[in-house]
Amino acid sequence: MSSLATGYSMYYNHIHNHYGAVFQNRYKSILVENDSYFLKLSQYIYLNPVRSKLVSDPINYPYSSLKEALGKEPLSLLDKDIFRLIGDTQDSQKDYEKFIYEGISQDMSEIENLFEKEEATFGSNRFNMISQKKYLRRQKTQQQK
Repeated sequence: MSSLATGYSMYYNHIHNHYGAVFQNRYKSILVENDSYFLKLSQYIYLNPVRSKLVSDPINYPYSSLKEALGKEPLSLLDKDIFRLIGDTQDSQKDYEKFIYEGISQDMSEIENLFEKEEATFGSNRFNMISQKKYLRRQKTQQQK
């Protein structure tokens, strides 16, 4: 994703005789422990337009893949593997839709804080601790080179 953003920025700057950053922030990836944490992260992402007051209903945000995830539109952005997590039955998609909407009234500060960290992980305390130790070892090895 990072190389895609960089390549597009270079193209855009060249075509439009523009200098500097094209995107506000760099691409951020978060290491996720398992499917349940991934689903919680998807809830946060789909609700960003609601929290930003761009729409009152996440299904109405035109740049979202939520309609695809809920089976209300054919897949064009999402990979069919999304149904491995959500399920491809109407009941499982309704459950996922309910899960998304439940997030509107929930505190998302834990997830928001992930975007402030250099190497963010989202999972159990044990997973986060092991991941952080590996990251620090890798940083130390790179500094020694």
